[in-house]
Amino acid sequence: MIPVVALRGGRHEYGEAVVENRYTALVKGSSAVFPRGFLWLIPVWYAAIAVLVKVKAKPPSWYAPYALGATLLAALTLLTVLWSMRNNAFVADDTGIRLGLRGGARRRFGRRRRETTQLPWPDVQQLKIASRPYGARLDILLHRDAIIDRHRVIWLIAANCVTVLLPVAYLFRSPGLVRPRSYDPPRYRIQIYDVGPEELRLALAPLTPPTVVIAVRRTWRSRALGRLRRSRLATAA
Repeated sequence: MIPVVALRGGRHEYGEAVVENRYTALVKGSSAVFPRGFLWLIPVWYAAIAVLVKVKAKPPSWYAPYALGATLLAALTLLTVLWSMRNNAFVADDTGIRLGLRGGARRRFGRRRRETTQLPWPDVQQLKIASRPYGARLDILLHRDAIIDRHRVIWLIAANCVTVLLPVAYLFRSPGLVRPRSYDPPRYRIQIYDVGPEELRLALAPLTPPTVVIAVRRTWRSRALGRLRRSRLATAA
């Protein structure tokens, strides 16, 4: 889906889509569907399968490389597919930011996949935007007194252990996108696909109240080009 930008007090058309006071964007990666850290479990599962094949199965010497190679190819393919996923899971409007899959993007299985998180603007302290090869990375920092559902560390460790042993357990866990990445202060991190930092700033600025600070982190390339441009202007003067 192509992001649609709507400015305050007006309407913006892109094709047949008409949205008012609203901005939607694609979220890159598997965080909108799978719990945080799920991709790191795939190498663990591959290593466990390789050990079982070598130690328990003890296949013929000519067969083991083919079996492990095919398994490795499958693991790399799965990693690539999950890493390149794109979901319509970011919406910003006059009330705040909503993270999570929308009704039209819900999957058939998994009650937890339909969870969303609403971040009202009064709870948001700052938006940090950084450039990335896929588009832009958005960090949402909340006030320290914002009400956040804090999961216990012991529960998270137990849930990760269960997911390692039973991969299907991810269906009953919350997606990583709707849970804060850290709690002090509460912070969410979203990978926005195919949107530049400046474009994202211009899209969010009309929707955010004056109390929310939007900071764009310039890359080393843009800083170097800026210094080069200033040096040329100084030389010409």
